[in-house]
Amino acid sequence: MKLLTWNVGIVGLGATLFLSGAGMRVCAQIMMAQTEARLLQSRPDSPADLPAATRTFTPADNAPTRISIPALGLWNTLTPVDEQAQLQDNTISLTWAVADSGWYSQSGWPGWGGNVVIAGHSPSQDPDTWSHSIFRQLAYLSPGDHIDVTAGSHLYTYSVSTVFAIPAQEAQSAAAAAWLARGKTERLTLITCWPPNTAAYRVVVIARPIGLSHITEH
Repeated sequence: MKLLTWNVGIVGLGATLFLSGAGMRVCAQIMMAQTEARLLQSRPDSPADLPAATRTFTPADNAPTRISIPALGLWNTLTPVDEQAQLQDNTISLTWAVADSGWYSQSGWPGWGGNVVIAGHSPSQDPDTWSHSIFRQLAYLSPGDHIDVTAGSHLYTYSVSTVFAIPAQEAQSAAAAAWLARGKTERLTLITCWPPNTAAYRVVVIARPIGLSHITEH
């Protein structure tokens, strides 16, 4: 009788562990589907549909070198990246290079009345960087979350206004490229692939300037 009870207990434990693992996978799939739907539904038609910035910054005295989400303890150092020429079918085209975490050098500097564009890999090519990278969290940011950008002697704080996704098949379209344009409106644009280890979507975060502080070197 004791042996039977023991066997039943082992079987029950195995079933519980199996169902628990399956349940976690189902939960993850549901959450992923919900995130995907939210990101697609949140997509504005164009940058022209965004509300105008209500605050301007003191112009930066250097290019952006660091980005962080202080509330989450996430950060990346920034590498300047530029367009690169590609030859395909005897046609030369220009595409943006992508660094592990790169500031697009033809976009704006904070405070100069334009679009500051930063893009990065998801996941990072360096596992040590990925552990603290902001790009692991972009799809899950919410309006009102704060993002800090270091540029020269100032720390510029932005507030997230919208987070959305563009399907990969539209990533090279004119509508998608419009989000990279420098323009004349002060904003921060962050871009990464999502879900991590795939390129199914480009997640785009748009943030507005809300604060500025001077960095004092010790």
